[in-house]
Amino acid sequence: VTLEAQDIETPKQFEMQAYKWTQNQQGEDVLELDSNILLNPKIFVIKPNTQQMVRVGFLQPLSKVDMEKERAWRIVFKEIPSAVEPNAVQFMFNISLPLFVGKQHEHSVNVQPSYIHDNLFLTVQNNTPSHLQVRSIKILDNQKKVAASSDEMQYLLSSQQKKIDMGRVKLTNSIETYTVNLETDRQDVKSKTIELKMKE
Repeated sequence: VTLEAQDIETPKQFEMQAYKWTQNQQGEDVLELDSNILLNPKIFVIKPNTQQMVRVGFLQPLSKVDMEKERAWRIVFKEIPSAVEPNAVQFMFNISLPLFVGKQHEHSVNVQPSYIHDNLFLTVQNNTPSHLQVRSIKILDNQKKVAASSDEMQYLLSSQQKKIDMGRVKLTNSIETYTVNLETDRQDVKSKTIELKMKE
């Protein structure tokens, strides 16, 4: 991993930490400090307009069985505060990068709509043993016009789901006439269109 310092005016010191990354039933991220990830250098100073290369490795090599199902981590670069004058305001940089290791499987995704207090929610379920990054979501009517959209980037880890608030959207026709278009990070599946159906 290479960090490039383009928008800073003074040297900054960072500490790296690795976290095992999972998600709970609500799709919220859960991070657990993982000492099995090797980070070098763990602490470093980066100066303005320079680059810093950092290496990430494993204390023990992963087996073929380990690689069959994707595993996820977050590598966090946390700025170490420097001495400042009393009453001064100091802004700290925290950078979090995803690390995925393991086999990438073909996407299998379900989308289920529901209404809560007049807001339309889409529950997106990732049914594969590898992650899905949704970069944008569009609801299209039968004329391919956009009825609602969200550009909030979402990560769905293996077999996880997330409920996404699409806002106060009233679908005018029968909801079965709508489709959902997911823009993803995968080169082989840049976009995926799914029929939108309400449960009885």
